[in-house]
Amino acid sequence: AGFHPDPCISYTNCTGSAFIPNWTEICCQPESVKNTRYWMLSVIGVVGIVGTVCNLITISTFIYLYCFPERIKKKFNQEFSMVSDPVFFLILHLSVCDLLYCLIGLPSYWSVYYYGYYPFSEELCKYFGF
Repeated sequence: AGFHPDPCISYTNCTGSAFIPNWTEICCQPESVKNTRYWMLSVIGVVGIVGTVCNLITISTFIYLYCFPERIKKKFNQEFSMVSDPVFFLILHLSVCDLLYCLIGLPSYWSVYYYGYYPFSEELCKYFGF
């Protein structure tokens, strides 16, 4: 009776480097994480793909609006004044940051659920965690 912690006390073992002999990756994931593995892989994959596509569309649209105002004015007979608005650059910056997260951050989470542990080095784990 009572709480019994997982046998894997050192999470250094849960990376692709600094293994302790006779260690298995079974102890690095709690049972609740193991039960939702395939669901989380699907969700992270879909969010990553949809996020990447939507952010690329947003960024390319904003760059087009910023770089080709004469072409837009000729085609639509109006100017888009939002290009000079600071909110425009805020949304562009947020889209770039979100795109970087979809391309760099989400794949590291996906690999943890896929392998059951962080398959890269402990140093990379610290950088991705930062």
